[in-house]
Formats: sequence, C-alpha cells, structure tokens
Amino acid sequence: NHTTHPLFSIPTPLQPKGIGWMHSGYPIMCHLDSVKVLVNMEYMQANGLWSPIHELGHNQQRASWEFLPHTTEATCNLWSVYVHEKVLGIPRDRAHEELQLKNRKKRISDYLGKGAQLQDWDVCTALETYLQLQEAFGWESFIQLFSEYQTVSNIPTDNPSKMNLGAEKFSRQVKKNLAPFFVAWGWPIKGEVSKKFASLPNWDKNPMKKM
Repeated sequence: NHTTHPLFSIPTPLQPKGIGWMHSGYPIMCHLDSVKVLVNMEYMQANGLWSPIHELGHNQQRASWEFLPHTTEATCNLWSVYVHEKVLGIPRDRAHEELQLKNRKKRISDYLGKGAQLQDWDVCTALETYLQLQEAFGWESFIQLFSEYQTVSNIPTDNPSKMNLGAEKFSRQVKKNLAPFFVAWGWPIKGEVSKKFASLPNWDKNPMKKM
C-alpha cells in the first residue's frame, strides 16, 4: 500500500506499450530485458544503473522545487548521479556520456551562445545548473534544501516565483549570494529578491564567470 509505505518502490517487468522503455510511478514499470540490470549487482557495478534510478528520481520530484516543463527530465537525474557515485562508486563522467567534461562544456557554451533562454533550459542543460551547485557545495546542501522544502507551505505555483524562491533558499542554504549565478543561467531573478540576500558573501568561484 503506497499510502502507508510511501518510500517503498517496486519495479515490475510489466511495461504498457507506447510509454517508453521504463516508466516511473507505483509500481515502476519496465520491460523484461531490464531485469538483469535490476538484480545483478556485478552488472550494476560494471555498467551502471542510470535508467532505473532516473525513474526512481521522478518519484522523488516535488512541485515546490520543480519548474515544469524545464526540469521534468533533469532533476530526477540528481538521484542517478548520487547513486552512481555514492553507492556504485562510478563517477558521473562514466555514469552517462552526457556528463563527460567535453560534452558538459559544449552544452553550456551552446546554451549561452543562444542567449541563455529558458526555452532551451531543459534535460541535461538544466541538470548542469544543479551539478555546478553540487560540485561547489556538496550533496548535503541539496539534502538540507529538499528537507526544508518539506516544511514550507504556501509555495507559489508559477515558475518565475518558484525560481526566485529557489534562488533565495539555495543562497541562504550555502550562505552565498547566488543571484548572479542564476541570472547567468537565464533565471528571471527579480531585483527585490536579489536584495534579500545581497548581504551574503559573493560567490567568487561562480563557474559561470568563466563561460
């Protein structure tokens, strides 16, 4: 019963036609060919487990810190990166080819070259924003941030307001002024919101300064 055991997910090899190779939900659904990935630890450690964890990641996403449709296929991959590195011992650049350094640099360059428009901020491009923050401030900052969101009520429903709230909360979480970072990524940060955490120390190692 998922209402009394919300953190327990069951993969089942019964995938309805027409909705992809795997599908998040309760239970998580997949094709029979995926069974070897789900039950063979040696296979997991040698080849990774990106797609199943990607689907589990979907089940952890919350509307309060999601910016649809941009982050739908992006933030779920935070779980894929975390599990590969922390559990399987596979670094992110081996976990998925899109996370190889050359691909990451090109993706950011292409995005900025088009004017950093939010219409282009999705999937791995959007994931890159979060990876830069994780590489600077660690996983604990995300753990604490997501925990804090669970206690917050009256979350706005529109993306601009949620993005401003997210920028403010992350800045306060890491005690750095992240407004210039998010602005560089094309987030619609409002002047009055920036003023709220302008007293925080500047993020001198902001990776977007180098782009």
